[in-house]
Amino acid sequence: MLKNKKILLSIAILWTCTVAFLSLVTFSKDIESSVEIPYKDKYVHFTFYFLFVIFWSFYFKEAKKQIIVLLAAIVFGILMEICQGLFTTTRTPDILDVAANSFGALVGLVFMKEFIKKKATH
Repeated sequence: MLKNKKILLSIAILWTCTVAFLSLVTFSKDIESSVEIPYKDKYVHFTFYFLFVIFWSFYFKEAKKQIIVLLAAIVFGILMEICQGLFTTTRTPDILDVAANSFGALVGLVFMKEFIKKKATH
């Protein structure tokens, strides 16, 4: 059990670092997809924070801590947007990114609550 807990913590920390890195790094235009999807960056933000909450929720299983995970994800998303404005020259903070991050985190929390509820009944 302790080994599993360490693995879950490692995955959550690794994902958090990945999100921070990808939020602050500048990619060349060559890497970007040539497929035009409206608001595709918002889907990416949603997915990043959906998974953020999923991974941390597997580590912190208690119901009380789920709300803390949600709040931490939202605050982390806001901080990443602020850092983009402060520490990069090619990225800018965007309130719609904060909304996508927060919505992804909220959906992640709802998903985990349903997952835990179904797991408890089986």
